[in-house]
Amino acid sequence: MAAIVLLGDINIDLVLDIPEYPLEGEEAIATAQRHMLGGSATNTAIALSRAGHDCRLIGRVGQDAWGQQALSSLAATGVSTAWIGRDPIEPTQTNIVTVGKSGERTMFAYRGANAQLSPTFISDDVFEGAALFHLSGYALLQSPQSDAAMRAIELAQQFQVPVTLDVPAGVAVMVAPHVRNLLPKLDMIVLGRTDLAPLAGGGTAMPAEEAIRSLLHQGVKRIALKHDVAGSSLYQKSGVESAPWFSVDAVDTTGAGDAFAAGHIIGRVSGLSGSECCRLANAFGAVAVTRQGAGTSMPALADVMALIGVDSGNGLERAGPSEERARSQLCKPQSLQDSNRT
Repeated sequence: MAAIVLLGDINIDLVLDIPEYPLEGEEAIATAQRHMLGGSATNTAIALSRAGHDCRLIGRVGQDAWGQQALSSLAATGVSTAWIGRDPIEPTQTNIVTVGKSGERTMFAYRGANAQLSPTFISDDVFEGAALFHLSGYALLQSPQSDAAMRAIELAQQFQVPVTLDVPAGVAVMVAPHVRNLLPKLDMIVLGRTDLAPLAGGGTAMPAEEAIRSLLHQGVKRIALKHDVAGSSLYQKSGVESAPWFSVDAVDTTGAGDAFAAGHIIGRVSGLSGSECCRLANAFGAVAVTRQGAGTSMPALADVMALIGVDSGNGLERAGPSEERARSQLCKPQSLQDSNRT
């Protein structure tokens, strides 16, 4: 399988199930509490590793018990921790994640050691033999981590490794200047529909189709777009391919976008078509929302392929590969040097 480099946050999530959110100054009593490994790049790395890929995660944790727990949990999932440093001052990032009745999550975070990742901690050897480099948009929020991200992109280009960027919901406006400068260097960007206009630089009134054309014109080769209702699409200059969402009962949306990104990456390195990449990404996200938390709860490929095989959705005609064909394709990573593939 393919070697995939990832850079982004590593944190511990304190997840609280909250039946009703209080007003400011009031209190709410949680009905359940869980401590879990988390972080956008961390979640994606675990999903990729469970699909059989060699995942090399670049990041930083504190010299504390949470940091050791994170490293141990990552190693247990097969993710390489050789490029994860320990910060002597800042603690391991801790997120407070509240999950409401609908399964939607709200997050509060102190970025801690993650934000202290420096370009000096990025070594060339992490990119040797890599098929793809995946960057979490959270890494662009502040220096020196944002500088480390830029250094990693430079190295990826030197090693001719394609770069994908996941822009998590809620940070598009903050990271937009960085992203616009990076567009010519990106093989693919993963984002939600509401984040198109801020990244394209046209203001909130810019229509989605115009924003998509602008992003492609500015240099990004692929746009993996999560629509609000219909499903997801993969846009390229050559056209657009799409797939519908799967119908599942949502328990917790934490990590769903990270799982979605993993599906696109797996499809990309496996040489699947655009519609098949969308179908796979949708299935990864669908399985993720049926589970509590992210981290070690991220989907395994077998779970995702089972969902695709059953396809108990909304009656739409199947747009994706059969389970047998998908398994065959997913075991044969393709060269990404031809940027027009898929």
